[in-house]
Amino acid sequence: MKNTPWNPPLVLVACLTAGFFVQASAQESGGAKPAAPAKKAKPSEPKVAPPSLPKPDYLPEQARGLLRQKMERHGQDARDLMFGVTLLQYDVARAAAQRISSEPRLVRPLPGGEGELNSLLPERFFLLQDEARLRARAVSEAAEKHDDKALAEGYGRLVETCVACHSAYLNHR
Repeated sequence: MKNTPWNPPLVLVACLTAGFFVQASAQESGGAKPAAPAKKAKPSEPKVAPPSLPKPDYLPEQARGLLRQKMERHGQDARDLMFGVTLLQYDVARAAAQRISSEPRLVRPLPGGEGELNSLLPERFFLLQDEARLRARAVSEAAEKHDDKALAEGYGRLVETCVACHSAYLNHR
């Protein structure tokens, strides 16, 4: 059996990219359709909610609301970054990566601050938040240099951090 060297970050990038393209094309196909002959009226299909993480049981709604606002901005930047990297639009990728790296961070709870909302998040969340910042900077630098290999690898590492952070958030570990 031949051993094929797989690059996990690139495989992850490819899978995520394919998913985003499928989702984007499905959303676009709902727009400009050619006029069909008039037929029997069909009930409208239910609207699909935008993709989001499940609600973790351990976090109160107030804390989820604060995080949701931050993550909605972050999610748009992540989509812009994915398209910028995939389509080698260096300026788009660099700008999106810079927005991600300069996003205000959630502050770790201070000693004695057990009642603060931030104290409800696992420590790993804060470690991964810092790691994401560093990895986003690396993606920005690769885009600025037009280094396609470093851009793809850096983006893959950033996505790995995003998935790990989402896991820490959902599983409180």
